[in-house]
Amino acid sequence: MSSDSENTNHTRKSDTVYDELEKLISSVDAEEKELKIKMEKIKSNGNGNEKKTKESNGIADLKNGNEFKNKNELEDNSVEMKNENEEKKSDEDDNHLEFKDSQNNSEDGKEELELSEMIVCDEVAGDSDEDDNKIEVEATIANDKDKYEKDTKKIKKDSKEKESNKKKYDKKSDSKSKDRSRKEDSKRVDKKRSRTPSKDRSSKDSSLKKRSKISDKEKESKKLRELDKFWQTVRDDPSDFIGWTYLLQYVDGAKNIEAAREAYDAFLDLYPYCYGYWRKYADYERKNGTKENCEKVFDRGLKAIPLSVDLWIHYMGYMKSAYPDDEDMIREQFERAVEACGIEFRSDRLWDHYIKFELECKQYSRVTEIYERLIATPTHGFLNNFECFKDYVKKYPKNKILEAVKFLELRKEVLAEIKEADAKKAHGRKIDSGSDSDDMADPIEQRTKEENLMKEKMISSRIAIHKHTAEMVALRLPYEEMIKRPYFHVKPLERSQIRNWKEYLEFEIGHGTYKRIVVLFERCLIACALYEEFWTKYVSYLESLESDDQEVKDRIEDIYIRACTVHHKNKPGINLTWALHLENNGQYDKAAQILDMLDSKTPNKKLIIQRRINLERRRNCNDRVCELYEHYISIANSSLTSILLTVKYARFVWKMLHNSDRASEILLAEVEKINNVQKSSRLLLQLIEIKMSDNPMNISAVVKLIDSILVMKSIDVEQQVIFAQRKVEFLEEFGKDILLINKATSELKRYMKTYNESEKKTELIDTPCSAKT
Repeated sequence: MSSDSENTNHTRKSDTVYDELEKLISSVDAEEKELKIKMEKIKSNGNGNEKKTKESNGIADLKNGNEFKNKNELEDNSVEMKNENEEKKSDEDDNHLEFKDSQNNSEDGKEELELSEMIVCDEVAGDSDEDDNKIEVEATIANDKDKYEKDTKKIKKDSKEKESNKKKYDKKSDSKSKDRSRKEDSKRVDKKRSRTPSKDRSSKDSSLKKRSKISDKEKESKKLRELDKFWQTVRDDPSDFIGWTYLLQYVDGAKNIEAAREAYDAFLDLYPYCYGYWRKYADYERKNGTKENCEKVFDRGLKAIPLSVDLWIHYMGYMKSAYPDDEDMIREQFERAVEACGIEFRSDRLWDHYIKFELECKQYSRVTEIYERLIATPTHGFLNNFECFKDYVKKYPKNKILEAVKFLELRKEVLAEIKEADAKKAHGRKIDSGSDSDDMADPIEQRTKEENLMKEKMISSRIAIHKHTAEMVALRLPYEEMIKRPYFHVKPLERSQIRNWKEYLEFEIGHGTYKRIVVLFERCLIACALYEEFWTKYVSYLESLESDDQEVKDRIEDIYIRACTVHHKNKPGINLTWALHLENNGQYDKAAQILDMLDSKTPNKKLIIQRRINLERRRNCNDRVCELYEHYISIANSSLTSILLTVKYARFVWKMLHNSDRASEILLAEVEKINNVQKSSRLLLQLIEIKMSDNPMNISAVVKLIDSILVMKSIDVEQQVIFAQRKVEFLEEFGKDILLINKATSELKRYMKTYNESEKKTELIDTPCSAKT
């Protein structure tokens, strides 16, 4: 019942409001109609009436009559004036009337009326007193028209506002009625639910829950499918940098922190020099993860790219917001940042943040110490740094910006200089005046003098350091200005950029300190990470120092790890040098692992195979050497490779293991496998050499081996000549039976004869062919 009464009250109120609005609108419409009728009368009177009245009566009526009556009378007077003007100057009056008609239709009627009045004044000037009265009448008419136009505009605005208010009220009432209908519907549903049994309701609720769960699962599965698609592109081609960026964009938007971590970790393992993504990863952990994980990401990023000024600044901003009350800890992190990249040429912003922090903490003596370090550092903004230092010295009192000991020492020096200067002045006055009287100095003036002298002394004592810094900057600036891309990118660098880096490194090695050289190499590796030559150049510089310092050794190891495990995994050159470096330090197992990895990445490379075998031989793993030789001979991709490896294997067994019989077996097995004397000639010659090396030498065994080679089915005439000649040479050097030597010589002649005959046959076959051609 209460709701029905409220509805009836609401409808009554709305009806009353509507009635009031309709009355207002009708009154406004009536006023507009009256005004339009009056204006039409004014126009009709201006065009049709030719009544003439006196000017004095017209002027008096304008002053004393009512508003709308005055308008009519003034219009009549103006018409009379216009008719008189038509008789005098018809052409000019026509133009004036056209101007007044256009004036009524234009938006800027007021300005045009003023112009027309000026024209009328110019035309009628000097005629008579009647013309002056006409001008006054026209001016008053114009003013009345302006008022009428303003009144009509106001009425229109009021009507529009009323209509808009009515619409708003209608909308509000509609929304309220909709709300009431919704409430009533919900009440009806509740009543129905109360009537239905609880079992049916629970079944409906459970079905709704199941549907929601199914929809959630479908959404999750859809997201996983999309994520798998992004992952598939980078798994197929890990060097697809753009594919990685799309994957990271996707996981940033998805609410799956584990998927985001997996993607960021995989990307930054491949591209650790992308400092911007370390920032994104840290910010993601800050928003979605924990404080500890965020700091771990920052630590990993700063370890991977310690020369990133932007990453350090971002990290310090985080530390200041996370630990606002722990000044010592923040200061310690600033020191860590300055130590890592403070001498980087573009590190001025980091120094500025450090100075700003100490100023906020009001640790002015620390600010002075920071400025002293900054002034001595050749950076891009060295001039601005010195100017800021001078402003700082002038702004703050010296007892605040200096430590107590330094301040007292400086003041002592300044006071001594002042006393000396005063003594000289006093001595000069005595000579001039001849009196011994001494004037007492003003204490305020004395203090300002001290302050000024201390300022000058602090600045002047650092000018020499600033000049030296300027010289260092001038030497490096040409190289720095040539660096167009100091950050990492997968795109190749221009040749001019590579040449500039090489020249800059050579200059710094010749003129710079160890720390500056190392920092420049690290900067170079960020931009030139994909160029192997800069990594090897860095290692060769450090090895040339021949230092026993552990820091240098650790740095060399770190360079090899970064180069060979991140940027140049599959390049043999630098990986082979790393394996040699590890072997030189006694790390044989690690060197063997690297060579094994290289062999799996680039199989059948002779250099890698030989390095692997020789490493095992040098650490006396002979069984492993035999295994490797047999393995590579069995998988050789060409007969030439297998022959070379077999010869080396036989030599190893013969010379290192001192087993000539086993070596001969290895060679004979390969000869039988090839079954071609011409291809296996190196194997057979090596077999003869092994037989000749027996102690004591068995001549008959060597001759027997050569004779077996000469009667092989696959041997040709040319090879018979070669091996017969080798037999003769051996018997002449080591044989004791002359008959055996003569027999071998005659055998060689026979082979030579058959060889020459075959050569002649080939010549005869070739000559007719050449004649035909």
